[in-house]
Amino acid sequence: MEEKKSNGMSRRDTIKALATLPVLGYFGYAYNANLLKIEEAKAQNYLERLKIDKIEVSEEKLSPPTGNSGNRIRFGVVGNGWRGEQLLKSLGYVHPDYVEDSSENGIPDKGMQKFLDQEDLNVEFAAVCDTFEVHTRRGVEISANDLRPFGKKRDPKPAKVFSSYKEMIASDDIDAIIIATADHTHAQIAIEAAKAGKHIYLEKPMTHSIEEAVELRKVIKDTGVVFQLGHQNRQQMSFKIANELYEKGVFGDVSMVQVYTNRNTVFGAWIRDDAFDHKLGNKDNINWEEFLGNVPLCEFDRKKYFSWQRYSEFGTSITGNDLSHQFECMNQVLKLGIPETVVALGGQYYYKHHGDMPDVFNAVFNYPERGLTMTYDGNLKNDAYRPSRILGSAGTVDVDRAILMYKDNHTDRYKDIILDPSDPFYYYAPDDDVDAISSATSQVYMKGGYGPTTIDGKTVEATLLHLKEWVDAIRGQGKPSCDIEAGFEEAVTFNLANLAYEHKKVVTWDKVNEKAIIG
Repeated sequence: MEEKKSNGMSRRDTIKALATLPVLGYFGYAYNANLLKIEEAKAQNYLERLKIDKIEVSEEKLSPPTGNSGNRIRFGVVGNGWRGEQLLKSLGYVHPDYVEDSSENGIPDKGMQKFLDQEDLNVEFAAVCDTFEVHTRRGVEISANDLRPFGKKRDPKPAKVFSSYKEMIASDDIDAIIIATADHTHAQIAIEAAKAGKHIYLEKPMTHSIEEAVELRKVIKDTGVVFQLGHQNRQQMSFKIANELYEKGVFGDVSMVQVYTNRNTVFGAWIRDDAFDHKLGNKDNINWEEFLGNVPLCEFDRKKYFSWQRYSEFGTSITGNDLSHQFECMNQVLKLGIPETVVALGGQYYYKHHGDMPDVFNAVFNYPERGLTMTYDGNLKNDAYRPSRILGSAGTVDVDRAILMYKDNHTDRYKDIILDPSDPFYYYAPDDDVDAISSATSQVYMKGGYGPTTIDGKTVEATLLHLKEWVDAIRGQGKPSCDIEAGFEEAVTFNLANLAYEHKKVVTWDKVNEKAIIG
């Protein structure tokens, strides 16, 4: 409900006025039009003093298209499940069913219009390989659909089907490869693809073990192929701004970082035997041996195939599924790197009929050289929303799609800024038409996750930007933001947590010899 107006200005009007400052933030409120001018002047003064009156990263421009008639990139997809199809959409390819379901009387809905309006990256979906025949067939159907962004039409050219990824990467008709398979095969496929000279976009998490991470990093460096790990949070404007604020010292000394997973559904616990088109799967249309990869041969198990995330021989647990995301976001903001020691506890208390993944998990990551710890709480039986939180000596910062910073009441840095403790000291959201006072409204913007982001005054899907960055780098323009070094830090960190949980001991990272020491 709109608050009572004073001299023609409501609280919402005040917030909108303050939001017109160079940064979407505010320092104090005034309900009188004259007082508002004073408060704006004070706010601007503090923005200047803190050197955040102009946030450089918020002025980023979309890089221009790099494709032309002579540099079209031919890519193959290994693993065309639900995530594979999401990646294909960002690359300009959708299934005919999507086109039909997203249009009425020839008029596209909002989602379809966004697809039509996105940049055409000038790439060719040339090959597909999946251990599930249903997914392989859908991949071919997607490739043959002639609808492209900006309504472009191209001659339908079905993707070539390969029965094995080994055959695909050996093909001279493929320039790059997208890997969206089960975790236990990530390193194996990526290493062989790099040795074959194929550029690589690898879905997270990077590897199934620390040893694989060490090997993959060496191969990527030796071969020089362009590598991008699929953490699209690298494109989120909120994390970019948070990093700039941190670098400028706005948070003060950071002593603790808190990240979370909260879910309370079977699907959210990665039990997906009957999700999507999985009911169609059986031992006759699934290449079980190809799926196993380096895992010792065992009898076909439908649960293990479709809910592989929950089994340690295939998946990387709640840490690889979700902590990897949360850590990567905070690593982007704070440049955390690999922790020195890790402890972890938890257990599989509820979902005992699927694998060995814990559904309650707690871990502490210690960075003594930085004077901070990071904590992770994973809970698959409660869906309370908790944004990532950074605790600094000058303020507490909640970061997701939006940013909320509350000043610390005992900091001298901002002692002359008088605020109610519940009022944000700084606020950013990817939409300037927001009532920053309303906690309910602000929480909606906080919960955006890794979807649309704002850049150059436009709303763009982060996955599209992440893939574009990779494609542009292949063409020699720019470089990947989630490269092999960032991936290495991600892979080592969550695998240290898995080892600490498995052995119920403190695990230490030996950075000289690049190995984990247990106990």
